[in-house]
Amino acid sequence: MCKGLFKKMHGESLKKAVRVLVKDCPACFPAAIALAVLRAVQPYIGLLLSSEILNGLAGPQPQMKRLAVLAVLLVAFNFLAQQLCGFLGQFYDVLKYREMKQAVDGRVALKAWGMDYAMLSDPEINSRRMQIALHLYEHGIVQLMEEFQAFLSSLITIGISLALAAEFFSARAVSGGKLAVFLNCWQAPLIFLGLFAFSSWFTLWSAARREKLLYRREEDNRDDINQFYGVADACCARYKNGKDLRIFGGSGLAFRRLREITDRMILRYGAFTSAARPLEVADTLIDRSFDLLIYLFVGLKAVCGAFGPGSILRYTGMVAQLGRGVTGLFDVIRAFLQNGAYLDDYFAYLELPNRTAEGTKPVTDEIRNDYRFEFQNVTFTYPGAAAPSLSRISCSFRKGEKIAVVGRNGSGKSTWIKLLCRLYDPQEGRILLNGTDIREYNYENYLRFFSTVFQDYQLFSFKLGENVAATGDYSAERVKTALEQAGFGERLRQLKDGLDTLLFQYYSDDGVELSGGESQKVAIARCLYKDAPCVILDEPTSALDAVAEADIYRRMDRFTSGKGAVYISHRLSSCRFCDRVFVFDEGRLAEMGTHEALLERKGLYAKLWHAQAQYYQT
Repeated sequence: MCKGLFKKMHGESLKKAVRVLVKDCPACFPAAIALAVLRAVQPYIGLLLSSEILNGLAGPQPQMKRLAVLAVLLVAFNFLAQQLCGFLGQFYDVLKYREMKQAVDGRVALKAWGMDYAMLSDPEINSRRMQIALHLYEHGIVQLMEEFQAFLSSLITIGISLALAAEFFSARAVSGGKLAVFLNCWQAPLIFLGLFAFSSWFTLWSAARREKLLYRREEDNRDDINQFYGVADACCARYKNGKDLRIFGGSGLAFRRLREITDRMILRYGAFTSAARPLEVADTLIDRSFDLLIYLFVGLKAVCGAFGPGSILRYTGMVAQLGRGVTGLFDVIRAFLQNGAYLDDYFAYLELPNRTAEGTKPVTDEIRNDYRFEFQNVTFTYPGAAAPSLSRISCSFRKGEKIAVVGRNGSGKSTWIKLLCRLYDPQEGRILLNGTDIREYNYENYLRFFSTVFQDYQLFSFKLGENVAATGDYSAERVKTALEQAGFGERLRQLKDGLDTLLFQYYSDDGVELSGGESQKVAIARCLYKDAPCVILDEPTSALDAVAEADIYRRMDRFTSGKGAVYISHRLSSCRFCDRVFVFDEGRLAEMGTHEALLERKGLYAKLWHAQAQYYQT
């Protein structure tokens, strides 16, 4: 039973969250405790001192000196409490934003960076990641600290209020006949507690119902919210998309799509409001009715001489604070139970297993110096696709060979490269490196085996040298050499800040915008800088003119001498200096051989070649 309750209370996720907070933000707990104590005590300072002052003024012989001291203390304590609350609140917010949120957000980012590439394309995982990012600061670990602070503050408030309640019920009415008898009877505290319990229970039940409706609304809106941010990001935040939106007048379509999504969410919010409004009205009526009865009860006791008029302020304030404390406590418990689901989602995402992490075998220098890759009946289908992108592919190549990979769009060329780099694993068949399945090798070791320029390569808004080296600690001379070899040398000499030039203007007006061809040369330079045993170029010259393309291929031919190299291109000029050509067609390896042999065969490759032959005449 205890185990089941522990699970229901999300105990495992709670323990993990506490460990994260203690490790990454150890100052948060002391700051939260101090702030909770001060916020709980502060209302009673004014309450108790004000009631003493009023009782003193209502007395037969007011002691003005004592009252003056109490007034000074009231002002001073309130001032100090407000200043301390403000200081501690700001200090806690700094910790929350600088350490707590950074640690929580950082873990999500690190998980995304270290996640299997195939998992990043899984729609369910992407939806979960976006949902976590959306609620990262309002729920989960950050919210847990808010709940801890509210829980402690509520307990202190309830403790002080109960002490004052005991004082209130022990005060005896000395006049009023039957009314005094009723006010002094032992049933009075029970009636008070019963009404208070009912009011608190209804508040808790009503809030739980509203939160359940709200959570359901958020779940129903999850896909629409993700779509909204996706469309807004693509149409409003991405600089490069602006050209097409302006030329083709796509802004109207974007806004119409955003309006459709918003309208659906508004309808759901309206349904939620309609269902929640009766609960809110009933909750307010019961709460105010209870307050009215308490004020009447306290007033009658004061009229019957149980205490002075100043104590009316003390005890009515006590009841109000007690109500806030109990309601706050119930709210915290309810919020904690609901927040536990977000904690579970957060840690479930962080603990998603990576299949690529299973391999342990090192990629030794011996393998790097003499390697052979072999595909054995490899078949691969993308998640959700109706047909395989590659079907029963068998081929091999070794160090020193230059392989050209050609074929029509969608024939499987880039998929073959992604499998070779182990960005995806095949569903059938094996890929071997020196006779060993590549899944048995340490994943990080294996990735170091390749220098790549993908078709959809990315440059980042970092400095030029950092983009080439993919690190902030690099050899400037090697970076310059790589840029020269990639044909970027002349452009580099025009940049006043050289390798320290910031690319793009996302963060600074001093950033430099590169043309498509220049960006591709920087990507090629990054490939050259890594200097891995196997070089893979997927459409490396698509943004270059014919002269620049020929120059790049001459440079790459020299650079890859003695290495293994794979060239993917729709333009077949690279095939002439490659040792063999792999021809893909509709997911199959249709032809394989040398450039001359494939031309003599007069198959698919020959058709592709002759269709472009006019561009390759000397």
